[in-house]
Amino acid sequence: MIDYMKFDVMWMDDIIARVDLKPENGGTPYVINYINDFNKQFSPNMEGNITIEELEKWLKWRTFPPTRANADELLASLGMQTYNRWGIVQKTHGVMADDEIWLRFDGEELKHKDICLRKELYYPEEVSSTE
Repeated sequence: MIDYMKFDVMWMDDIIARVDLKPENGGTPYVINYINDFNKQFSPNMEGNITIEELEKWLKWRTFPPTRANADELLASLGMQTYNRWGIVQKTHGVMADDEIWLRFDGEELKHKDICLRKELYYPEEVSSTE
């Protein structure tokens, strides 16, 4: 069973952060960053609680805006009727076309090649074998 309350923030196949949205102690979301690099780091502190606002800011960065011209079509392709950032991230794993950061939820055994948008760049041998 997939647990959407805990996830790893991945860069390719490397875990760069671990996020627990509902810690057992009942506190606010908790993050452990495994890298100290501003461009890839999930939160400004290496470890600690983050606010819902910080989480929303990160989610906003990993989803298309609700004002996008074809937003309704994109939502329909995801099987969604209304815009919900967290719902979009659950379905897309936060994958973007311009970087290789993504989310792997607890219970999933996905690898980068499973969610990658640019397979011809990173996994050309797999693309050529399916043609």
